[in-house]
Amino acid sequence: MALTEVRKRTSQASYLDIAGNAASTPEFEFMGTGFTELNEEPGAQTSSKRYVNNSAATRAITGYEWQTPFNADQIKSEKAIKYIIDVGKFQKNGAEAETDYIIVDLDEAAAGENAFAARKFHVAIEVASFTDNDGEMGCEGNLLGVGDPVVGTFNTTTKTFAEGVQVGS
Repeated sequence: MALTEVRKRTSQASYLDIAGNAASTPEFEFMGTGFTELNEEPGAQTSSKRYVNNSAATRAITGYEWQTPFNADQIKSEKAIKYIIDVGKFQKNGAEAETDYIIVDLDEAAAGENAFAARKFHVAIEVASFTDNDGEMGCEGNLLGVGDPVVGTFNTTTKTFAEGVQVGS
C-alpha cells in the first residue's frame, strides 16, 4: 500500500505588493525568511434554516471572511516585513494600510517559464502587536481580505501576476 503524500508548505509561496495602492506598478516581494506563521483561513460564513417538513436544518455557504494570520521576526532587510512593520509603526489606516497579496501554488505549473497558478487578494494589513520573543522583536497580525480573490498565474522570475490566465496541465 502506497503512502499518501501530504502537500508541503514549501509548495506554496506568498508575495506582498510593497508599492501599495499609491503606485501604478506593483512591486511584489517574497514572504519567506522571517515569517514563522502564514496560514490561510477562508472563514466560510453560513446560513441555516429549518423547514417544517424536515427535522434537520438546511445549511448553506453564503460568503467568506478570508484572512491570513501572520507572525514574523522583525528583519527589516526583508522588504515585505518592513512594509508590514511600517503599517503598524505609523498606524496607517484606510487605503494606506491596503495592498495586494498573492498565493502561488508552485506545484501547479502554468503556461510559460516560471509561471504557476496563483490567487491575488486585496488585503488590509492588521498589525495586532509588536512582540518581544526573548529579546528579539516580532510582529503579528492578519492580512484581511477586501473583496473577492482574483484567479490567475504568477511568474516567480518577473514577479508579475496575469489575471484569468488558464493553468496548464
